[in-house]
Amino acid sequence: MPKKVGDQRRNFRFALLQGTFMRINLAFADSSTVLPAFIHKLSGSDILVGLTGSMMTAGWMWPQLLMSNLLEHRPRKMPFYALGMSVRVLAWLAVFFCTITIGERNPTLLAASFLSLYFISSSAMGVSTLPYMDIVSKAIAPQQRARFFSLRQLYGGFFAIWVGFLVRAVLGDESEFTGILGSITQTFKTVTMYFIGSICNLDTDLGFPYNYAFLFVCSVAAAFFSFVSFLGVREPIHPVHPRRQPMWQHLKHGAYFLQTDENYRRFIFFRVFAHFSGMASPFYMPYALNELGFSEATMGFFIVCSALSGVVSNALWGPIGEKYGVRWLLIITAALMGIPPGLAFLSGMLPTSLQMPAFFLIFIVGGILANGMMVGFMAYMLNIAPPRNRPSYIGFMNTLLMPVSCAPLLGGFLAPYIGYQSLFAISVGICIAAFWIGLKLKEIMHEDEIEEDTDA
Repeated sequence: MPKKVGDQRRNFRFALLQGTFMRINLAFADSSTVLPAFIHKLSGSDILVGLTGSMMTAGWMWPQLLMSNLLEHRPRKMPFYALGMSVRVLAWLAVFFCTITIGERNPTLLAASFLSLYFISSSAMGVSTLPYMDIVSKAIAPQQRARFFSLRQLYGGFFAIWVGFLVRAVLGDESEFTGILGSITQTFKTVTMYFIGSICNLDTDLGFPYNYAFLFVCSVAAAFFSFVSFLGVREPIHPVHPRRQPMWQHLKHGAYFLQTDENYRRFIFFRVFAHFSGMASPFYMPYALNELGFSEATMGFFIVCSALSGVVSNALWGPIGEKYGVRWLLIITAALMGIPPGLAFLSGMLPTSLQMPAFFLIFIVGGILANGMMVGFMAYMLNIAPPRNRPSYIGFMNTLLMPVSCAPLLGGFLAPYIGYQSLFAISVGICIAAFWIGLKLKEIMHEDEIEEDTDA
């Protein structure tokens, strides 16, 4: 077997393993269920819930212009990935220790500590994202990217289903369920109580916030294994610019892409509306808990529904991307965007017996949507970026989009004044605009990458 083909297969497997663990990591600290519920229970503030949703995006975006300038002239990007992921793992480990040491004695201090460390973690993810994207783009051929990201979500989503049951066991009352499900939750909770109790020296039941601390330390473990897995990728060495450009020249390149590439501009507008369409998503759980009277433990089943639907949908995203083009993944998912906020808007008008099924459907569609958008977004961004300028092309785009990270925070400011349902209605309108822009995107693939894969 030629060495290059062998490396491609090895890299595909290690990158897939990394993505699987990363999906597990994100499920334990889910940004649409676990984290909003944690912050809302800690502070009771819609603004802080919105701030939590904004921090992930803002932290992820702000370092990328600087990182693209640091990376573009370097043949090897792996050391920068290792730096970002190391900080991310340590930040979440600090979140865990803050939660078990501060506990419920000082909710304000715990909330401030969590938000600070969460922003550091998100920023570290921003540092590691560009090296990751560049390495994946070199290691995996353009024709295989949709399948790679689809399998990444598929395997990770399968394990996220079990994460959902674990979240249910940790946060809920296992006596609410009987039979096999009750036995599973009882077992999970017994193991959880022993683990946290031994660390925190607790003799009582695993209550708030120690139940969330357990989820956080599980997230840390998954992030660590994700980090180590990607170190197994053999980074291909491709031609790069001979020297680092001054920052002003780097900015000029970004402006040049924006001025000359119409599809680049359309994709940026598509992402703007896609981000703002999700400004209501952090408030599904506060709405369900406070307005509809759901129990806190239901979020575990919402995670299960989201993960299960994502797993099933990933059987379709890869083949659709390979057969019809990656742009169709974005168009289809854009058409699905309006369903979750639309259902959330209608749920308050439904009979009590139908409110829970409506919320299950919200997270079922949300799982399909999140997986399709992830596959389409990642593959499309790599495909349209010029190979030699990929870090600056992606970094400039993400930095330019940093203001959209305020969308959940804006939702947090609006919710007390206009109500959750009005917020959901606004989100539906933005989704329609995103779909219209998505229809105008073009399918693009660089010929030099295709030829290189053919030669291999």
